[in-house]
Amino acid sequence: MFRQVKLASAAGVLFMSVCGQAHAALVSCPDSFTTDGTAKVTHSGNMNTAASACQYIDPPDNSNVASISNINTASFFGFGDWMSNNQLQIDTPDQLSGTWSITNVDFASRDYIIVFKDGADTNLVAFSLNEEVSFGDWYTPFVNPPFSVGTNGQANSHYTIAYRNNPANGNGNGGGGGNGNGNGNNVPEPGSLALLGMGLLGVVAFRRRQRG
Repeated sequence: MFRQVKLASAAGVLFMSVCGQAHAALVSCPDSFTTDGTAKVTHSGNMNTAASACQYIDPPDNSNVASISNINTASFFGFGDWMSNNQLQIDTPDQLSGTWSITNVDFASRDYIIVFKDGADTNLVAFSLNEEVSFGDWYTPFVNPPFSVGTNGQANSHYTIAYRNNPANGNGNGGGGGNGNGNGNNVPEPGSLALLGMGLLGVVAFRRRQRG
């Protein structure tokens, strides 16, 4: 009986955890974030975009730092095999704009993203770099919309640059992504995990009825 209670509790915790995760989702940024003239990540010295896409996590979670593990948990742009480019830029004091650059850039075999983090009431915002340039300027993506912040936006606290090996070039070891192909770390869909939790609860209930 005690074992059944433990199993039921574990399954319930898993189910509740999964349900909580199911509420978080990746949302596309406003088009202006990656459009020439209004882009948030740009070429150096002009407003031409240096990014091809942008996503953020909703709802916001100000405790979700821009670590590689959190970046992969979010599965930005459909991939969970991002690796550290050994670039964590801390902006002190917090800034509304600054510069970015990729260390030891290798566009031939790698894809790159830059992930920004701010403080209260915001979260992680990731830009997929278009690989036209390896350095440039950035402007805080923490503006309204999509975030509920002041007129001037909120300052960036830090950013992380990450990469994944590009399997299309045949010399990377990270082959997978959101489609489940290759060797990448695929992130389970919340719906699948929820079904697993419900299944565990069903098994426990069935055993209790048989032994009752």
